[in-house]
Amino acid sequence: MHHRHVRTFPAALLLTLLPVTVGCSSSADDATPEAQPSATPTTAPTTTADPSGSEEPEADALPRTRAPRLAYVDGRTLRRPDGPTLELRRRWRVTSIEAYAGGFLVTDDRSFEGTVGMHRLDGDGRVLASWGSTGPALPDGEGRIAWVSLVPGEGGETGPTLVHVDSVDGGSERTVELDRDRVPFLVRWFRGEVVYRTWGQEASFATDGSTAPRPVPLAAELGVPSPDGRQWARVTKDEVVLRQGDGQLLDVVRERGLGRSALATAVWEDGRHLLTTLTRGQEMALARIDTRNGSVSLATDWQRASYAGLPVLPAR
Repeated sequence: MHHRHVRTFPAALLLTLLPVTVGCSSSADDATPEAQPSATPTTAPTTTADPSGSEEPEADALPRTRAPRLAYVDGRTLRRPDGPTLELRRRWRVTSIEAYAGGFLVTDDRSFEGTVGMHRLDGDGRVLASWGSTGPALPDGEGRIAWVSLVPGEGGETGPTLVHVDSVDGGSERTVELDRDRVPFLVRWFRGEVVYRTWGQEASFATDGSTAPRPVPLAAELGVPSPDGRQWARVTKDEVVLRQGDGQLLDVVRERGLGRSALATAVWEDGRHLLTTLTRGQEMALARIDTRNGSVSLATDWQRASYAGLPVLPAR
């Protein structure tokens, strides 16, 4: 068994704010930071090779439990828990998927200097529009969703860099245009605003989609909130870190192969379980993490690994 589970409950909070250097207000609202990755965004991989080595999966090392309660994408096929599948009619593999306007917003497995391909699909999986982005669309859990559109610079073309905010059902879209030299990476929603970071600046920025972005403090990244907002989950290589909203560490679940896909992220299946891709050698499966005890099991059978992984469609 390769599962190692570490549980710690430090007395002091681990969340440490960095100094604000762009004139943020010191009011109580501004002093409560939104989750923020490191100040320098990492560049996405530029190949689509399988994230695998020479190891073979140990099929008996993890138990196989029930099938996922949420839909997930297997290459170009959306597999729903009730049985029917949907073919996503596009050339590239899907690396993230969110519900939007009766269809979906998806990212693909292309990448260039931090940018990826994004597509809007209708309910039948047909492509309605495509553009460049910097990562997955970001829902707030209360009926809104945000995403970035831009023109990658490798082709010599130019165009606006926009942060989009809309209702999940569509029809209320607002956009804010940004300086093209400041590439935005969405982080999270905080008090009705979407928060993003940029390369080379010592602050994050927040906007509701109709007002100019305002600078806010940097903070430690927490990841994805649970349905009740009491826990946050962040996937890093071979582990899932669970924290409270104030940053206090709750748990670290370690398992060889966690997070080895294009987008190392997890989706809450319900209030106590997470789903994420697990890769072992040339194979991958969808793993389930029980946050009550840190146990890891398989929600699907092993299959051939791909860089895209097995992205899960979050519940609405």
